Amino acid sequence: MNPIWALVNCNNSKEAKNIGKAMLEQRLGVCFDIIPRELTTYFWPPQSGKLEEAKGSLLIIETLEEKYPSIKKEIEKLHSDKLPFIGYITIQGTDQKYQDWIREELK
Repeated sequence: MNPIWALVNCNNSKEAKNIGKAMLEQRLGVCFDIIPRELTTYFWPPQSGKLEEAKGSLLIIETLEEKYPSIKKEIEKLHSDKLPFIGYITIQGTDQKYQDWIREELK
């Protein structure tokens, strides 16, 4: 399976850290990064046409594609939003030794 970055928009760095730690403790990810977001703008509530603005954090969880369904399910339980953004991008070009390390850690 391919390495991926699971991406989660969080309301703050505390929420991102709690979710990230839970993913590592459950061996669903090998590491996580938190990137502060200065501004996020989005439509809310749905179908209202109203724009909301907030700050927040982007949580990046390094894992394997096969772990994504479990990650998504767990994040939906832990996240404070009713409709959190959870997605992933496939990572290419990583060293084979690095990929082996990820696989070993996530057994």
